[in-house]
Amino acid sequence: MLKNNILFLLISIYIITALLGYQIGWSIFQYDELRLLQFPLVLCALLILIFEKKIEYPIFTQITFFLIGVLIATQLTNYNIFQFQELWSAITLLFILSALIYELRNIKNIEHGLALVVVSAFIPCLFILISILNFIFYQQWFDWQFNSGTIRIYDSVIVPLFFFLIFLKNKNYPYFHYFYPIVVFFFTLAWLFDGARSALLAVMTGLSFLFISSKQNRNPILQAIGCMLLAFLVYKSTIHFANKNTMTVMRAGTSMRVEMWSFIFEQWKETPWFGVGGGYLSKIQYKYGHHMHNLYFRLIFEWGMGGCIFLVWMIYQLIRLFIDKNVLPIAKAGVVAILVDAMFSGSMVYPASQIACILFVGFAFSQRQHSKEYFKYFYRATKLLISLWGALFLYITIMYLGQDLICWGCGSYTGRMAPNFWFYGAAEHLIQASHIP
Repeated sequence: MLKNNILFLLISIYIITALLGYQIGWSIFQYDELRLLQFPLVLCALLILIFEKKIEYPIFTQITFFLIGVLIATQLTNYNIFQFQELWSAITLLFILSALIYELRNIKNIEHGLALVVVSAFIPCLFILISILNFIFYQQWFDWQFNSGTIRIYDSVIVPLFFFLIFLKNKNYPYFHYFYPIVVFFFTLAWLFDGARSALLAVMTGLSFLFISSKQNRNPILQAIGCMLLAFLVYKSTIHFANKNTMTVMRAGTSMRVEMWSFIFEQWKETPWFGVGGGYLSKIQYKYGHHMHNLYFRLIFEWGMGGCIFLVWMIYQLIRLFIDKNVLPIAKAGVVAILVDAMFSGSMVYPASQIACILFVGFAFSQRQHSKEYFKYFYRATKLLISLWGALFLYITIMYLGQDLICWGCGSYTGRMAPNFWFYGAAEHLIQASHIP
């Protein structure tokens, strides 16, 4: 039993650990520790992909990643540490996703694990009430989250968990009929007080998609909207009773995203074929942020042709997902929300939100019906592709992240605190805690 769901179990523990703010001490910063903890996850995934005989990739996938691999190989000697960091992260997520899709197809009941994850996300939200009362009486807002780092990390993590919540309610999971409106209310409070416009837009877009595509889900959606409106009323009432000038949640600006995208576009025009390079903003320590807050622009502007090829492959896979009638409407809606959030946030940058999103995407794609020609593809070609990418992953791990993995109790520190691969996004490696000011 454990053998068949080991990756799902490890991912669930990983997300619960992140949400509850627990650290084992691998790094002094939880953000850096969560990045390091992705290594055992991807190692487990790689072993599954190598030794499981039933895993085969369609020819389109094989050709796509062969071409991307060739493009990377031609430029590998010119890569800097930030490009290797980004490449390591991309390979990690793809390996975990591929193995997770296979594993979830063979797990009959994942509701218990998902329920624990959702409950773990809900617990920190309860402390919002304390912060609200303190804010009304003393005009001081205390951080109620258990996880360290910027507030946006938690906001993006609970976007896919919101749709897991609806899935569990639809499954009539015990007590979730009563639990559902309470969690929706507190999740919405979290997004409102954090000013998580991207997360709110993503969730509302996903709910709209679900409302249109599934009549059976309309009652839960209307109930969710009612709870969200109640949360908005609490939010506005808090601002009314407190000093209005101390709250900057309702922002009209773009948080310098447009300026950032315009800047990177101008740089990309000089090297459009190969892009400016992964982690470019971290490399130059850009003043408005160390990542672009847009997954799709990152693929195009940072990785050039390779990123564009991957984007075409991704769109093709998404189209196949959305036209597949075997996939649950709630799974499609959650994927829509993740895609929208990735357009304006760092959901596919921050380690905790990366894994939460990958878990949901794996959940959605595990429901897909294989086409009849799927099993005509060569088993050996799949294993060769996995082995080549696995060798590249291990090479990057040993040569460029090895010193970080063996540095116990270390942390990142370079420039200002703006996360990307590490907590301090401009950091090349972790350093001893005694060297951090």
